[in-house]
Amino acid sequence: MPIGEKPKQNKPDLTISLPEFLVDGTDQSLREFVADLFAAIGAMRSLRRALASTVGLSAAEFSVLLAVWTIQRKGPQGIRGIARHLHVDATHVTAEVGKLVAKGFLQKRRNPDDTRAVIVQITNRGTTVLSQLAPLLRRINDRLFSGNSASDIATVSKFAKHIANESRNSIGMAKAFALRTSIQNQAEQRKLRRQVTKGKWTRSIARGALTRRHLREKSYLLGEPA
Repeated sequence: MPIGEKPKQNKPDLTISLPEFLVDGTDQSLREFVADLFAAIGAMRSLRRALASTVGLSAAEFSVLLAVWTIQRKGPQGIRGIARHLHVDATHVTAEVGKLVAKGFLQKRRNPDDTRAVIVQITNRGTTVLSQLAPLLRRINDRLFSGNSASDIATVSKFAKHIANESRNSIGMAKAFALRTSIQNQAEQRKLRRQVTKGKWTRSIARGALTRRHLREKSYLLGEPA
């Protein structure tokens, strides 16, 4: 390869096939972006846990409390509305709402339009706690988002929503691949066990290799006539 020429990436090694994300035929830029993305996600999760600890809540409880605080401005919200806002299953929200009700941060009441559903509202205690936390949130957000414009945030928001909505399918693909790999590994293990039974398996040990055969060599090792 000539000096100064960048090595080309083999196609099987590419982690994406969309041409707009391939720079000079490689996915290096995308890989670096994904690494930064995971680092940012991890940092935001750590920040959420730190903020939650200031009011004696878990990160999951704090996420639900903030969600109710935010979306109730649009009107009464139920479990499904909170779940859509957080991009999680409604069963998860139901469990966390129950904990927050028990701690006095949220309250539930029957939905007059649907007797099978409930409306979730923040209590005076919850409002007071978050109002006291608001100055800290402002200082943190001022630092986190400084140097970015509203249009930057809108672009990132659109991207983040796409990732959140698509992640279920992506996780399904990863789990399906893991299942296929597990099945293949189990098949290979069964084949290996059959080979061992037939005496066709050779294993290496620290000071040489020991080969076992099922017929003559087995009799020889036992001191029996072949």
